[in-house]
Amino acid sequence: MGMLALERSGPNVFKGFTPAGGGPRIFGGAAVAQSLLAAYETVAERVCHSLHCYFIHPGNPAEPVFYAVDRSRDGGAFATRHVSAIQDGRPILEMLVSFQRPTPGFEHQVALPEAPAPASLGDDDPRGATVGIQLRNVGLPRPGLASEVRPPHHQMWFRSNQPLGPEIRHHQAALAYASDFPQLPTIIQPHPVTWATPGFQIASLDHAIWFHRPFDFNGWHLCDMDTPSSSDERGLSRSTVFAQDGTLLATVLQEAMIRLRTPRP
Repeated sequence: MGMLALERSGPNVFKGFTPAGGGPRIFGGAAVAQSLLAAYETVAERVCHSLHCYFIHPGNPAEPVFYAVDRSRDGGAFATRHVSAIQDGRPILEMLVSFQRPTPGFEHQVALPEAPAPASLGDDDPRGATVGIQLRNVGLPRPGLASEVRPPHHQMWFRSNQPLGPEIRHHQAALAYASDFPQLPTIIQPHPVTWATPGFQIASLDHAIWFHRPFDFNGWHLCDMDTPSSSDERGLSRSTVFAQDGTLLATVLQEAMIRLRTPRP
């Protein structure tokens, strides 16, 4: 988990760096994962069950990010933290994250959707490999690369190929990191554009995750995605994440700015 390691800079402040090879801006998943780990440093005997964050400004991957944690509330069962990811004196991300003492209760879940086994697919996204995440998209070409209109649904298997250790925080952080890879490409699928279309712009606005059950992210997980709506230059992606045995582990939602600027003559 060295790719997301933090250094303590004060009782509630932590310094992080972005893994190399992610492009000219800080990858949103890295900021989400490090914000979660910073919040974990201020709680005990509780596990994150949900996080909600907004991307405020683009970050520079060549510079450190400081994660300031506000201990908003410590209750009997739940604890809430507010994390500000700050670079050059301004926030690049704001997160609210809630923790809970593990407690048994009612159980139900949706069924695992049909999907090809990960062993039948090949690794096809080099971005993930640079940070120890394996991504195996179902169907070719990879979303975001095809200019034809495609159905508003996509599936991807993913996992960490680096040891994450016994603590659930590291498995949640790795999943949070990896969950940012497929959301924007899925939003593009119903539209006749690609990353290279002149005048096309897309950027993450927010990211939310609900963790339903403990999991081991060194095993393969299916991310089943759809994009229910695009309007007013915004698109929404939603995902359910399953273990190979069919256990529902997490739900992810992300909204993005999506626009096509007409080139000036």
